[in-house]
Amino acid sequence: MCIKINNRVAATLLIGLSLTACSTIDDLMTAEQVDYKSTVRGEPLTLPPDLSKAQINPQYSTHNGVASASAYDKAMADAKKQNKATGGVLPTNGEMQVLRSGDKRWLVINRDASAVYQEIIAFWGNEGFTINRENPTAGIIETDWAENRAKIPDNFLRRTLGTIIDMVSDSGERERFTTRLERINGKTEVYIRHERMVETKMDRDGTEFKWLPADEDQELNAVMLSRLMAYLGAPKQQAQEMVKTAQPVQQVQTTANFVNGDVALAIAASRESAYRQVGQALTGSGFTIDRTDAAAGNYVVRYLDTDTGEKRKSSNIISRLWGDKGNKTPLPYTIHVAQSGSQSIVTVLDSEGNVDRSETAQRILTVIRDFL
Repeated sequence: MCIKINNRVAATLLIGLSLTACSTIDDLMTAEQVDYKSTVRGEPLTLPPDLSKAQINPQYSTHNGVASASAYDKAMADAKKQNKATGGVLPTNGEMQVLRSGDKRWLVINRDASAVYQEIIAFWGNEGFTINRENPTAGIIETDWAENRAKIPDNFLRRTLGTIIDMVSDSGERERFTTRLERINGKTEVYIRHERMVETKMDRDGTEFKWLPADEDQELNAVMLSRLMAYLGAPKQQAQEMVKTAQPVQQVQTTANFVNGDVALAIAASRESAYRQVGQALTGSGFTIDRTDAAAGNYVVRYLDTDTGEKRKSSNIISRLWGDKGNKTPLPYTIHVAQSGSQSIVTVLDSEGNVDRSETAQRILTVIRDFL
């Protein structure tokens, strides 16, 4: 992590900022370790130039004085209306369960997705984020980029000068979160993941910096999952404990290989498990999911490169599907997961519902396989 001070101030202050090591989930559970609220001041978000080039069209935002507060209020009103219609205020902790596969966790709520969707939008607003994209049909909610101000060391100079230092300090990191809701057997599974960008020095003099992708922190995802549980009604300490002691799903190590002579993936897992993992691969790799149908085993996806910064053009694995600059007119593709004996077969379907054996379909399946 790189803590930066504005050059005009650095020469005068000569600030020495200490670097922090990777935090454990116990460290991150404390409120002081994750704090995105202070990123929202008079403007929705102040983004570095490379990140602000992306298309920003937030539909909901926090109530802390940003431009789309009325949309946030509408989301809150819709959530209250939905809760009244479903006969409950919020899901209770008895209706929530945390499951785990490896280091990945997700929430299972004994409610339909439509009953909690608006509450999750309101949750992200409460955490200090604007919503960049949301699709109720697909169950997708994506926040805008934000800075975790808690990563800036709270040293003596910052405590002394307060707002002055806050105005010129920067952690050199940004995150944005994607929440995906899946309807499974009458329940709702909620997945949270994030993308990270780190401002990286590109020359010896330290005069040229670029925003480059960094590894996802699964523990940060777990922390946000526990906060969501608390927002939905679970006692804070109990939510944290449920996340830390999440029950592992009984499944063997996933293997995904191409079927000989066909453009299809064979996954050594049941359809339900394979469908869940394919969904994680799609969101984790940067696909835009338009619709989902767990009963049919389908994801309808498309991809459009709206981020014109370094991340999409040179480093995002999806950008290689249609070239570095992306395809300006992407077509929808259906990713189909079907049971076949003791394994599951993943194929790409065209607009007519036939198996797509094109090079594009091959590359899409390659991305899924590589993620798994």
